[in-house]
Amino acid sequence: MDTSENYYAILGVPIDAEGDTIKRAYRQMARRYHPDIAGPRGALEMKRINRAYAVLSDAEKRQHYDAVIGGVIDLRRGSPARPRPQPHTFDAAEDVAFSGLNIFCTRGPLRAGPVIHSTLGVISALSSVRTVEGMLIAAGSLDGKGMLWQLVHDTVRNQVQFIAHPQFTVESLRELRFSSAGAMLAGWGRLGLHVWDAHSGIRLWSYELGQRAVSAHYSLDATLDGAAGGQRQITMALPLLIADSPAPRAWGVRGTDVVSHVMGTSDASLSVPLVCTEEEIEKRQFWAIRLRSLAQDARTLLTLSCAHMQNEPDEMAVVRCWNFTSRSPFGKKIRPHIVASLVVGRCADCAPPYAVAANARMLAFVHGGQKIVLCDTTTSTYSELLSGTMGGSSRMALSSDGQWVAVAREDSEVNEGVIDLWSVVTNQVAQKLYHPWQVSALHFSDKKLIVALTDGTIQVWH
Repeated sequence: MDTSENYYAILGVPIDAEGDTIKRAYRQMARRYHPDIAGPRGALEMKRINRAYAVLSDAEKRQHYDAVIGGVIDLRRGSPARPRPQPHTFDAAEDVAFSGLNIFCTRGPLRAGPVIHSTLGVISALSSVRTVEGMLIAAGSLDGKGMLWQLVHDTVRNQVQFIAHPQFTVESLRELRFSSAGAMLAGWGRLGLHVWDAHSGIRLWSYELGQRAVSAHYSLDATLDGAAGGQRQITMALPLLIADSPAPRAWGVRGTDVVSHVMGTSDASLSVPLVCTEEEIEKRQFWAIRLRSLAQDARTLLTLSCAHMQNEPDEMAVVRCWNFTSRSPFGKKIRPHIVASLVVGRCADCAPPYAVAANARMLAFVHGGQKIVLCDTTTSTYSELLSGTMGGSSRMALSSDGQWVAVAREDSEVNEGVIDLWSVVTNQVAQKLYHPWQVSALHFSDKKLIVALTDGTIQVWH
């Protein structure tokens, strides 16, 4: 636990303060520094107040905090002692007006929904899907473990655990994908890809990625759904597997294999790949495909590549949209073809985090470390959001309709835990969402934004 701040001093209470005293102090400070009252200048102080209250209002966290800072001397008793932490009690008449202050927001389209307190530690991936029973939410962690929750009318039910293949437990889960009906879940990092039954958490299949030229978790993608005959299958967009064994494995970044596996068949069984080659490999025109994203129906593939282009001294970033619905003249073989291609600037200026809409037709990425570029392959246009500094710890999510971009910049203490909700239509920040801890993952699902914090908390905004 970080003890660089004196939580008692921040709230202005004695170290033996009881729970009711801490609650009253928190409310007084919140009235004074809440951003809706004090403006943006109060945001930093409000974050410190929230951190202090989150620890001191929780009996277990407070006891651990007191132990870390060395306990206190109760002079009234003449002996060393720690104050007995008082559990937080909910008073409906008093707490309603303050229920959103620990996690709060300015006015806008979203409001705070249910909170999930997980035991996963730092959450590295999120996903969700709407089912007939409610909403399924999945979270993956840095040690290859994960948990599933069912939300029914904002009530958390049916917690299920899942874990990667033991061979890959040293690797974090960096991406998660549900099937359209929520029956299956896929997850991966750089070393392996896994599929689980979403109802039981049982692992159904694992695929080793070592033979592929996987550079990052966003350099591959997968979608889950049914195959002919009611079988369950996964379709993957993977770096190209070069048939010529003497060829460098790195050549795999110059193309994409779209392959499928049917659950219950041999683990090594993959379909004949649909090959999407950015350029003829031997011509070395394209040196890397950075990102691959499949639409849920597996009929569209979006790629972000770095290319050598004529009359350009620098490598350029190119966004392409591939379609898999066309067939050969005899109607038997699918012929992947490019339906949109955009040159979006120097490759050196394009950086993660990346965010892709569910239909794989819109892509958002950081440009020059100071703004966000939004590419729409449907209209072959792109626009810019002046987000401010975007570093390596930043997080970003794009709504399924491409109308909203959620950005956690995390470039300073002022921005730590703050999410800017951008309207693509107006090109302005429509709302700010405040959290007491750093944001570790973001995910948009329909009109809900799911946020994971570094203390293991998951906040749903809707």
